[in-house]
Amino acid sequence: MSKQLSDFQVFPKHVGTWSGYWIRMDANAQETERFEAEITQKIVDNQWLQTNTYHYADGRIVTNSFVGKVISNDEIEIEAVDVPTWSNFTTIAREHGDSIIIFNVWNRATGQLLATEMINLVNNDNKCRTSQSFTEDGKLKGLMLIVEKRISS
Repeated sequence: MSKQLSDFQVFPKHVGTWSGYWIRMDANAQETERFEAEITQKIVDNQWLQTNTYHYADGRIVTNSFVGKVISNDEIEIEAVDVPTWSNFTTIAREHGDSIIIFNVWNRATGQLLATEMINLVNNDNKCRTSQSFTEDGKLKGLMLIVEKRISS
């Protein structure tokens, strides 16, 4: 039987609802987009359930849902429930220490690394995320900074 997600070191600390801002940058670190989002994260039946609701300046609201399954003592594999293009990716999230999660996203067909994201739980109510995305030929495509505060447990 696989390890219970509720017994992981870091993932359970993220359960709750978070609100924050996202800043996307190009490969030269020039800002290309800024928006706000609310993220709800929970553990249900040994699965990671996450809903991201993005609020854009033009009034658009986009919601994406993700599910994660335990694949080792410190890793979960994440799949998008409602983003068809995500079926082309393999996404693994691994805990590091007692406050860090690192996500890696690969092209499922080629094995090429497309993105790495580090989530640092600064304290119980604040986290900071940084991500790097890459082109299919391994060149830096862009960066992202996400700063979030817990709004409910």
